[in-house]
Amino acid sequence: MSADEEFGRAVGDALRRETADVRAEPGLAAEVRARGSRRAWKLRTAIGAPLTAAAAAAAVLVATAGGTPEPRFANVAQVQEQTLRALRSAQNQIIHERTDYDSGYSETWTDRSTRRYRLDNYSTLVQPDGTDTDTRTPRTGPMHRTQSIAGVGAPGDVRYTVVDWELRTWSTNHDDSIVLEGEVPDILDPDALRTAIDEGRMEMIGPERVGDRDTHHLRLFATRRGYQIDLWVDAATYLPVRETSIVLGEDAPAKPVMTNDYTWLPRSAENLAKLDLVAPPDFTRR
Repeated sequence: MSADEEFGRAVGDALRRETADVRAEPGLAAEVRARGSRRAWKLRTAIGAPLTAAAAAAAVLVATAGGTPEPRFANVAQVQEQTLRALRSAQNQIIHERTDYDSGYSETWTDRSTRRYRLDNYSTLVQPDGTDTDTRTPRTGPMHRTQSIAGVGAPGDVRYTVVDWELRTWSTNHDDSIVLEGEVPDILDPDALRTAIDEGRMEMIGPERVGDRDTHHLRLFATRRGYQIDLWVDAATYLPVRETSIVLGEDAPAKPVMTNDYTWLPRSAENLAKLDLVAPPDFTRR
C-alpha cells in the first residue's frame, strides 16, 4: 500500500473510531429507502461535481508547516479535472439507475436536459386482495412490475403520470410543492455533499474494481451519525458507477440497505423512449 493510500485509510479509521459507539437510530433504514423515493420524485437539475468536492476535501486534510494546503493524493487534481469534464460532456446523456431492495428493485431513467424522468418499481410482494387472514407478513410471488411514474418539470412545477400495474389504474397529478430534504443525504446532490465536506465527513478510499470496471472509491458519513454512503466512479470516464447505503451499529443490517448502479446512455431514440409512459387502454383512470 502506498503512503497516500495509508494516509487515506488512516483518515477513514479515525472517522470510524469516532462513530464506533454510535448505534443507528430506529427507523434509519426506512429513512434511507425513503431517500430513494425522494430522489425519484425530485429531478436532479444538476448533479454538480461530487468528485470535485471530494478532491477538495482530500486536498485540505494535510497542510504544510507554512499553512499552505498540499494534497497528499497524487490523483486529486486529475479526479477533479476529469470529473468536471465528464459531467459537462454528459449533460445530454440519459442516466439509468437501478436500485436494489430486499423485496425487489426499481429502475429510473433521467434526462436532465429536458427535466424528464421515469421510474419503474418491481417487487415480489403480492398486492393484498382481502382474503389474507394474517396481514403482518405480506405474501410473496414472482418478481413483477408494480408501479410506474413519469414526471416532467422543475421541482415545484412537476406534472406526473402514475400507472398502477397491479390495480390496473392510472392517474395524473401536478405537484407544486418543494420536496424537503431528508436526514439521509443524497451523494449526487452537491449541496448535501458540500455540507458533509465542510463538516469533515468524507474520505477517499482509493482504487477498486466494480464488476469489470476500474473505479475510484469515495465514502461519505451522513449528517445523521450511524450511516454512510459509498460511491464508486469509473476510472476512465469519471462518471458514477455504483452507490451503496449502509446503516452502522450492532443492530444494523449486515448488508447495504440500498444499492444503486448507474449507466450513462447515449441520447438515442431508443433510450429517449424509456422516458415515455402511456397506460394501457383498458386501465381505469382514477
